[in-house]
Amino acid sequence: MSLLFAVLAAGQLALAVALARYVRTAPGRLTLIPALTCAALVWDNGMIALGATIGEGPLLEALNTPRFVLHALLTPFLVVWALTAAECAGVRAAARPPLRIATGVLTLALIVAGSSHDVFGMSLSPEEWHGVLRYVNDAPSPVGPLPAIVTGLVVLGAGIAVWRRTGFTPLAVTAAVMVVVSGAAAGVPVLGNAGEVVLGAGLLLTARRFLPGRTAPEAATA
Repeated sequence: MSLLFAVLAAGQLALAVALARYVRTAPGRLTLIPALTCAALVWDNGMIALGATIGEGPLLEALNTPRFVLHALLTPFLVVWALTAAECAGVRAAARPPLRIATGVLTLALIVAGSSHDVFGMSLSPEEWHGVLRYVNDAPSPVGPLPAIVTGLVVLGAGIAVWRRTGFTPLAVTAAVMVVVSGAAAGVPVLGNAGEVVLGAGLLLTARRFLPGRTAPEAATA
């Protein structure tokens, strides 16, 4: 299983590098947020892949800590990204000030909720799963995986809106895959990480398709 996580880390690295190229040519939320998210997931998968090699102890625990911090702080920004992608795709509602305000409030709330458990309430303990050694946060959480689930549903909603507006399907399809597999990730952790790679591919395709300056195609349903 360690090899599988190494492959997933390589996949996220490829996505991060591809997105970084677009950050240089078209800096902004559409490219920067997914680039940072994929870069953080390179570390996440890489540390899980190396866990058994490094071995249980303070070093591995310290190397695992950023996995939780980055997840809590960066993942909610995909809510902001989803609105940006929808706006770049020509979804009129995405440009409305009330929705922008609601997006900002929701993002902040998700960061606070995630940080309360994965940053300020962190309590790491080693866990072995099919030969993979990683540290997990076993502190009780009042919200559980809710921040990640809400974020995934928002991205899915944006993907559906973009699909209806332009006929572009990759964001909706990859977000749907992520939402479906996240339900099984607690029992089979690698499914969640694989789903993140699938979603990352959707983020890349969406950013590339709707880069500023490119015209979104018209669809029958606006």
